[in-house]
Amino acid sequence: MKFNVTGMGCSACSAKVEKATAAVEGVEAVAVSLLTNSMQVEGNFDAAAVCEAVKAVGFGCEEASPSK
Repeated sequence: MKFNVTGMGCSACSAKVEKATAAVEGVEAVAVSLLTNSMQVEGNFDAAAVCEAVKAVGFGCEEASPSK
């Protein structure tokens, strides 16, 4: 699932987002792209929990393509 992440300005920011997301229950893999301000997350997780984790470390987050 892809997420849009806002507020990242450097590789330390993307690493912080990646670490916070990886700690969410059910997340198996995370790939953060600083270039596109996006993040690809794999696993069986709650999308809202992922965004809450990202927001908790100071960045904006929204699901790029809401699941139907």
